[in-house]
Amino acid sequence: MPAAVVASIMTSYTAEDNHFSVLLSPSRLLDKLLVVCPNVDYCEEVLTRCELEAHLLHRCRGAVTRCIKSSLGCTFQGPRSALQSHLWECPYRDQNAGKNPVTDGEVSTIEVQRQEGESLGISVVGGCDTPLVCTVIQEVFSDGAIAHDGRLMAGDQILEVNGEDLTQATHHQAAAILAQFFPVCRLTVYRERAEENRPIEKEEILKITLCKHKGRQLGIKLVGKRNGPGVYILTLIPGSLAAADGRLKMDDRVLEINGQDVSYGTQEQAAALITASPARVQFVVARRSRPQTPDIIRSASGDSGAGLPGASSSKYSVFTHSEDQDKPVTPLSFICQEKIVTIHKDPSETLGVSIAGGLGSQRGDTPIYITNINPLGCVGRTNVLKKGDILLSINSNNLLHLSHPESVKQIRKSSEAKVLSLRVYDARETSQGEHNFVPSWIYWLQMPTACRLVKTITLLRSPTGSLGFSIVGGMDCSHGSLPIFVKSVVPDTPAAKDGRLKCGDILLAVNDQSLRTISHSAAVAILKLADGAITLSVVSWPGTVV
Repeated sequence: MPAAVVASIMTSYTAEDNHFSVLLSPSRLLDKLLVVCPNVDYCEEVLTRCELEAHLLHRCRGAVTRCIKSSLGCTFQGPRSALQSHLWECPYRDQNAGKNPVTDGEVSTIEVQRQEGESLGISVVGGCDTPLVCTVIQEVFSDGAIAHDGRLMAGDQILEVNGEDLTQATHHQAAAILAQFFPVCRLTVYRERAEENRPIEKEEILKITLCKHKGRQLGIKLVGKRNGPGVYILTLIPGSLAAADGRLKMDDRVLEINGQDVSYGTQEQAAALITASPARVQFVVARRSRPQTPDIIRSASGDSGAGLPGASSSKYSVFTHSEDQDKPVTPLSFICQEKIVTIHKDPSETLGVSIAGGLGSQRGDTPIYITNINPLGCVGRTNVLKKGDILLSINSNNLLHLSHPESVKQIRKSSEAKVLSLRVYDARETSQGEHNFVPSWIYWLQMPTACRLVKTITLLRSPTGSLGFSIVGGMDCSHGSLPIFVKSVVPDTPAAKDGRLKCGDILLAVNDQSLRTISHSAAVAILKLADGAITLSVVSWPGTVV
């Protein structure tokens, strides 16, 4: 069946009319087909058809690519999987080594010099076991190797590190690879490109003919607009002929009815022409469509419900529990559980714990969590708390949404009692040894909603029409019901210039329209149609530091 006519088809029988009606409901069936990567000699990916283009462009290890030194004269051309080994032997490697720029909209490979013991100085989010699928830089800290190098920025996707493929790495695997020390760190990255010019809003002219049927209404409601002439389709009545046909859309401007010009007509004139037509009505309509912008077209969630390019596909079924232990399970499958801990102590004795976090802390607004425990202190002796546990309250005194100094004051005041009742969240992530516990981004995703602090961000669209961020997730994902996440923030756009929206943030609402229980396509539509000052309700968790 040709792609243009593939659709899900429903038939229904109407006794009164003694005929079958056929309802075509396009559903992107072709996009849902599983295909094998054509570069079978180097790549074994099986992915949905809608993801293939982005996979070949940014991820496929068999895709043919040129050496990054080609401008200097290197003639290497081969699969991406061979590029890293070639670069170590490239005869042009020492010429301007490591000084390649990061080019917007392309895959770039750079070398970053590191001093002994120097960290990269970035935080990352994502991984193949998360909705973001890829590993993305959330923040660049001023005292690290990446900041000293000056080429990478928040929103850049990290594809490879010293030959290690991060596109198939879980979040913790990616963080461990990035944390390894190399005097020269070779990074392959991808940076999304901001729209340079806002394309002119397109107007499509369509000719649509509807056949009338006895006993069924056409079902078109027409309306005029105060700010201009013409007749527009206000809505289609559910179950009507026009709704079943599906070709007419809300806000279509009606130009002609049965050959009569109504481009400057009234509702009454249009209605009279429709009524006067005995068998069928021929419409000519104009449909305006705003072009897709980076916050829309770079969005992906790994299923055709998202239907938007710009995503890679993992070889793992990452969002469902599996009997195969080699397959990662999404961290969103787990939520910390609450527990009550009672501790008996001497009134002069302290808790013997170190804490971090709090409202306005260095890494953002987080709950208070335990970073270290003195094994000889009253908490350490009970052996019921561990590093990483969240402190919710102490002796009924709430610690949520307090600053760090306020929490310390409250804990010291409560510690004077002989019996302490601690309400905590039992964290799934902890650390061994004497070092302080440092939470990962995954750690924060497992926090119950009670720990979330919602912030409000207001953005104005750029002249290109872009807000400047991409989204993933939604209730209709084939991998499960997911929140709407910010996948990446595009440089030189309103979101990037504002600076408050970060990769990995969870979007809860747009202009008071909730995104909590919504499909990905519906979230895209809300963002696409929002205009003027756009207010976002966001939950922001710190990324993993490497």
